[in-house]
Amino acid sequence: MRKARIKRKVRFCLILKWIGTAVIVLLLTLILFLGIIRAITWFANHIRTENGIDEGVYVTLGGQDQYLLIRGENINNPVIIWLHGGPSSPDSFVNYTFEKYLIDEYTIINWDQRGCGRTYFQNIEKDPGNETASFEQAQSDLNELVNYACDRFHTEKVIIIGHSYGTMLGSQYALAHPDKTAAYIGVGQIVTMESDIYSYEDALKIAKENGDDTSAMEMAYQTFAENNTLINMINLRSQVSKYHVAEKEANTIWLGIASPYMGIDDLRWFLKQAGDFQDYIQLNQHLFDYIMTADVRDYGLEYQIPVGFISGSDDWTTPVKFSEDYCDAISAPDKQFHCIDGCGHSPQYDAPEEFCNILKNMLDTYLE
Repeated sequence: MRKARIKRKVRFCLILKWIGTAVIVLLLTLILFLGIIRAITWFANHIRTENGIDEGVYVTLGGQDQYLLIRGENINNPVIIWLHGGPSSPDSFVNYTFEKYLIDEYTIINWDQRGCGRTYFQNIEKDPGNETASFEQAQSDLNELVNYACDRFHTEKVIIIGHSYGTMLGSQYALAHPDKTAAYIGVGQIVTMESDIYSYEDALKIAKENGDDTSAMEMAYQTFAENNTLINMINLRSQVSKYHVAEKEANTIWLGIASPYMGIDDLRWFLKQAGDFQDYIQLNQHLFDYIMTADVRDYGLEYQIPVGFISGSDDWTTPVKFSEDYCDAISAPDKQFHCIDGCGHSPQYDAPEEFCNILKNMLDTYLE
């Protein structure tokens, strides 16, 4: 009996050893695989031209060291400042996906805005609660960034391109600083969060036509209508989104994993976003409170520079109707609106080459 127990114990230990060895082998294989993938994307995207730039750098803006990823094959090309969405959703490390179609003609500055991404961790001891992260401060930071870009690259003006929340930041800046802005482009242009009601009404109509139970959706809408907080908006969107699925939708998580530009602080911020959502919101409460009540039309409707808009036809986060109506409402020396079929809220990832062809043609017209 004792020998049998010893044999079972030895057998159990061997099984644990085999399992442990298998896990280690799998982890090492995964690390090796990801290393190879990242190496391939690095060689495919790294800029080697004599007058090019492929640089991650911290620049002091508004008293904080803020992260920039600057890329381009010729630093004498026109400068684009790309404004990410969210707010607080930095995208510097995934933008290589579409920038590869732009870097031959433009120098692109990707910016982790105050209060998020690498910039947040760089300043965590100075401002751990993100007390200084506000829309007004972001405008000031952006102005300093534009000044930095103009000085460094010896240009009088830059091109401002905003995505989602970045269109709020970009449109107000372009209206206020036509002397420093060559053109403004809004990608998935936000107008007002009232567009979520429009999106809800469309989804409700589809659900009822399908004969689906709409009680949860209608309850989420009622809660949002009574108290239009971010949490209530997210809950409403979770009910609505199943009826608004984009035909083309890039896997941005994979784009990040495969990115040669993704660092440990990018991963740390992603994990913060994926963690306790309430804690994440509180980190940028000032910004989230702002977007829930702001209306871009209140900034003014008279642009003194060329303006363009690019939307995905299946974008119900910032519905095409609202973006198109805003384009119709503004005045500008030149303005264009383009819609990419099948794309959702991020056409720059969903159809990167088509997106960049439209953008290049638009800017060629504006800058000639």
